[in-house]
Amino acid sequence: MSLYLGFAFASLILALTPGPDMLMVMALAAREGLKPALLFICGLVTGVWFHTFLLLLGVSALIMALPGALGFMATFGALYLLYLAFATFRERHQSLPHSDSALNTSKPNRSRYWRGVIMNISNPKVLLFFLAFFPQFAQLDEAGYQVRMLILALIFILTSFAAFALVAWLTARIGQKQLTKPRYKFLMDWFSIAVFVFLAMWIFITLVI
Repeated sequence: MSLYLGFAFASLILALTPGPDMLMVMALAAREGLKPALLFICGLVTGVWFHTFLLLLGVSALIMALPGALGFMATFGALYLLYLAFATFRERHQSLPHSDSALNTSKPNRSRYWRGVIMNISNPKVLLFFLAFFPQFAQLDEAGYQVRMLILALIFILTSFAAFALVAWLTARIGQKQLTKPRYKFLMDWFSIAVFVFLAMWIFITLVI
């Protein structure tokens, strides 16, 4: 039990540590409100299960051993972030008062969920994190390794969701009264674009170059 409590505490500290995921959650909550941010968080934690099963099946270690695999993942992730930056810019243009599509600017909420999924599974830094962090609490040669890994993944998901949801709620609450103001919307749109571009460059520079 002490092992799981220690893991939960470590996971909570890691989740609350400012990083790319936290930055994305805050940007989305500030720009679109709480519900889209929560759907994005659900997508992120869905990706945790994906990486957990990769680790259990030994695929993570295989990817690490393949020349250029991490570079490919990093390139894909960076390009996807740049696509999101362009999509945000396009949405902003379509939502302008003079735009013909100004009355139809809301995309299906499920797109925010899938955005979280794709960002998580295409981020090689998440793969590296799982390979470095989880084995400290579960050894491959010990009995019940698979069950313990699944329990650890569930704990990680619950603590991460709680931390991100709290941050999203606080951010959305602060920005809720501002969302109707054109200047605030303008600033949040460009802040989101800047976040996407920054994260794309960060992934590309640290893992590709």
